[in-house]
Amino acid sequence: MAHLFSTLSIAGKTLRNRVVLAPSASGYAALDGFVGEALYSYYLDRAHGGVGLIITEPAHVLNPSSRDTRGHLGIYHDSFVPRLRSLATAIQGGGACVLLSLDAAAGLASRSEATLHEAAEAFIQAAWRARSAGFDGVNLSSADGGILHSLISPLANRRTDSYGGSPENRMRLAVEIVEGMRQWLGNRFIIGFRLVAEEFDAHGMTLQDARVIARRLTATGVNIIDVTTDMRTDIQVAHFPGWRVPLAASIKSVLPDVPVIGSGLLGDPHLADSVVRDGSIDLVMLGRSLRTNAYWTQLARIVLDSQPGLVALNY
Repeated sequence: MAHLFSTLSIAGKTLRNRVVLAPSASGYAALDGFVGEALYSYYLDRAHGGVGLIITEPAHVLNPSSRDTRGHLGIYHDSFVPRLRSLATAIQGGGACVLLSLDAAAGLASRSEATLHEAAEAFIQAAWRARSAGFDGVNLSSADGGILHSLISPLANRRTDSYGGSPENRMRLAVEIVEGMRQWLGNRFIIGFRLVAEEFDAHGMTLQDARVIARRLTATGVNIIDVTTDMRTDIQVAHFPGWRVPLAASIKSVLPDVPVIGSGLLGDPHLADSVVRDGSIDLVMLGRSLRTNAYWTQLARIVLDSQPGLVALNY
C-alpha cells in the first residue's frame, strides 16, 4: 500500500517520498532573473529537509516587460543555464527531484495566432534549456495567472479563433507545447501540469472540463497532474483540512495510471498520509507548511512513526 513515505517512479525518476513543495513564490527571486544566493538557499534547505519533489516558482520563457518590477526566474536566454544548473544539482544532491515551472505573461493570450505559435516555441526552447541545466523535468500551469491560465479558463478566454471557445480550442496551446517538448526531449523527462479543476463561477472551469483536459494532456505526454483551484471570486468557499482533495480524487478516477497531486491544508502528517493511503491522491503538495518549516518532512516522519494521534503538526 502506498503511503506518504513510499517511493514513486515517474518517467524513469524515483521520488523518495510523496511530499511536494508547491510552486509558490519564495520571495527571493531577483529582478534580473538569475538565481541568487537567497533563492539557492531557500530551495536547498527544503531539499535537505526531506521533500520528495520540488516544483519551483515560475521561470519566464520570454523576457518580461521592462515595466514589470517584480523579481522572477528567467530561462529565456542561454545565459541563465549555468546558475540554474547549480540550483538543480544542489537540489538533487539534497535527495529531491526538481521540476522547473515555466510560464509567460497572461497578456500574450489575447495576441495573434502567430504570437501564440512563437510563445509555444519559447516554452519548448525553455524546456530544452531546463534539461540542459539538469532538471528532472518542467511544469506548466493553467493556474496562477499566466498565458495558459488565460487561454484555458473560459472566464478569461474571449478568443473566437482556433484558440477560443471549446475546451479543445482553449487547451490547444498547451497541447502544442507538450507535443513539441515530447518530440525534442523524449520520454525520460517529466512534464507536469498544474490544472485548475474549479473556478467557482457558473461560466468558469468545472470539474468535468478539468477531467476532459486532464485526459487529453496526459494522452499527449504529461506525466503528472497537480489539481488546484482558482480563488479569484467573491464566492466564499470553506477551507477545511483537505478541502481540495475530493477534486483531485475525481481527476484521479479518470487517470488511474497517472500520478495526481492534491493540496489544500494538508499540513497535518496523519491527514497527509491518509489521503495517500486511501488512494485519493498520489502526492501531497504543501505550501505554507514548507515555507515556514523547511524540515516539515522530517518531523512528519517522526510523527507518523510514533503512536497514531499522539502528536500532531498543524500548519
